[in-house]
Amino acid sequence: MYPENRNPDKGKYIAIGIIVSLVFIGLFAGCIAVVMQYVELSENGKLDRWLEANSSDDDNEISEYGYYDEDGYFHYYGETDQNDGFGYYDEDGEFHYFAEETDPKERFNHSTHDEDIEGYATGEYFSFPADNRVEELAYSVEIEEKEYQDGSATYIYYNYPVVKGDVPNLDYINDTICAEWESLLEFYEEDYKAWLPDYYGEDYKEYVDDDGIMAQLDGCVTYMSEDILSVVYRETVYYGEFLDYDVDLYLYCLNFDMKNGQLLENTGMLDIDKEFAEEFRERSVKQNADSVLDYYDDEDVMYYLENSDNLILFYCPQGMEIGINVDSGWVTVTYPDYEEYLKKF
Repeated sequence: MYPENRNPDKGKYIAIGIIVSLVFIGLFAGCIAVVMQYVELSENGKLDRWLEANSSDDDNEISEYGYYDEDGYFHYYGETDQNDGFGYYDEDGEFHYFAEETDPKERFNHSTHDEDIEGYATGEYFSFPADNRVEELAYSVEIEEKEYQDGSATYIYYNYPVVKGDVPNLDYINDTICAEWESLLEFYEEDYKAWLPDYYGEDYKEYVDDDGIMAQLDGCVTYMSEDILSVVYRETVYYGEFLDYDVDLYLYCLNFDMKNGQLLENTGMLDIDKEFAEEFRERSVKQNADSVLDYYDDEDVMYYLENSDNLILFYCPQGMEIGINVDSGWVTVTYPDYEEYLKKF
């Protein structure tokens, strides 16, 4: 005979205890897994990207372009397994795949001003593209077009004026014009390529074919006379893996005194003060509508106008174009009355 069961609920309590224990074990294992994942992501330098991937959509501004996987890697929506499935967003927010490009130079074809502004249509304001070469002077100018390619990710397209004729310091003038595109090629070959192994480390060879520079340096003549030659490079440079990390947009200006064959110092030509900066802003609003200057105060504008790396200054048929290179691009204003603002010597 079996002994009398004096605790009929004992089995039920045991079952509950087992279930509770399993739940706690599961929670504990989950916590361990999360901690291990955080540690692994942190050691691999991916923790910040993983946290961004798991943040709310309001906090993740880049979510409209793609998503981060659990390892912290970013994926564009619609990308293929091949690297050539990546692309870039144009100024209108439209996405373009590199693999769909018939001519990579097409990405450089973008407007530089609001074509609806009357002053551009009437010729009151200077605008790009520009080719203001004239004939029957003591010298002439030809445009050379070249391109540089390295691997599958680096393309540099450049054209530049070549001066010919009877002017002083002809070689010096041409060497100075060529120095701009030569400096970009030198930067890529001696600095950028040398930096890639340090950046990628042991994974360098896996990424080197996708990381490079795509650039266009469009050198043109904006003004040409017996006394003055103005050469301006309109430059667009994409950097980085799949060429979508950084973009530089800027103008580089050269003004030559053709009577003595010397380069003019741009920062020494204008009388820059607070009043000039304020008026420059007012003219920019009129000429350029939504101006990038909205993000800079008058002190910033004055600083850029006085800095040789930021100042834009060149002659044009309308007078003189004055502007600044800033982080988000460049802005210029046409001054038909520029002589009023030249320094008095």
